[in-house]
Amino acid sequence: MTDQEPIHLFSYGTLRQSDVQMASFGRLLDGSEDALPGYCTTLVEITAPIVLATSGERFHPIVEPSSSPDDEVPGTVFRITEDELLAADAYEVSDYVRERVRLKSGVDAWVYVSATKRGHADRLEALIVAEERAFGLLDALEAAGVIAAGRTELEIERDIFTIASRDFGVREHWHDRVVRAGINALCVAGEEAPDRLVAEDDIVFLDLGPVFEGWEADVGRSYVVGSDPEKHRLVADLATIFDLVERRFEKDRDITGAQLYAAALEEAQKRGWRFGGKIAGHLVGRFPYARSPAARDGGRISPGNQQRMRDPDPNGQPRHWILEIHLVSPDGTFGGFYERLLRGAQGA
Repeated sequence: MTDQEPIHLFSYGTLRQSDVQMASFGRLLDGSEDALPGYCTTLVEITAPIVLATSGERFHPIVEPSSSPDDEVPGTVFRITEDELLAADAYEVSDYVRERVRLKSGVDAWVYVSATKRGHADRLEALIVAEERAFGLLDALEAAGVIAAGRTELEIERDIFTIASRDFGVREHWHDRVVRAGINALCVAGEEAPDRLVAEDDIVFLDLGPVFEGWEADVGRSYVVGSDPEKHRLVADLATIFDLVERRFEKDRDITGAQLYAAALEEAQKRGWRFGGKIAGHLVGRFPYARSPAARDGGRISPGNQQRMRDPDPNGQPRHWILEIHLVSPDGTFGGFYERLLRGAQGA
């Protein structure tokens, strides 16, 4: 990830213990006193053997929103790495859920709060809100005219960063802002390509991963710079095929990642296109979930994933998916990309 802001984690409980820090992070964390306004503390009984062994305590504090605006929870704010944030996720049991908050000092930080206060519907709604803001960013980029012949991919990428930061308050991107033009639109995620000048009849696609209020968005949209009818047909088919594949997901509650990937290939072929992606999507959640081990393990819509997509995560929570449609012309000379959240009947 580029342009990464420092990660702050607020702890009011056992993550402040030196033995827990050494077991979880392999080092002692540096922190400063702070407080979480508008919350109060209660206790939760811990039954996970590894957590009991690490903390040495059967009852752990847990926070939840308070009815009194005067309440606050004292604690310590630590500056940590992304890997350490994932390690903290692994330490906390399913009674806790990580949320983005603003501390008394004004610092924005992660904190683990009571999971009973945020259900499946709330998590899905947070992802939907993040996605809607990401599509708003795409609309703003269109209105600003950043996609035009004669501009390089890198110039467009720089404009995306500027507008995202200035107009949408984006401080984190869970993946690099991707701009692909012309033949580069055949490349899959993570595949390097030389910076290309946008030509008069190119397809250009944008693939954005902004983080809003701690939730990952992942949106992609394609644009035809010129008037080539076949390129316009491909771009129009992207959303159509997305809808058809999403219906397959809605109808089959036992569908696996491999089966949905096969459905994407089938729908592309019906319309005379090749499917260009090695995967057809992935899991998404609270940042940095999409890059976490939990997301990589069974977290791809791919030929090798035989797991039911509606199976819950290790904490028993529903998982949420991004569906990607990557189409390529039969002769392999142009392609396009579209992605967004699978909203239809997500969860178990």
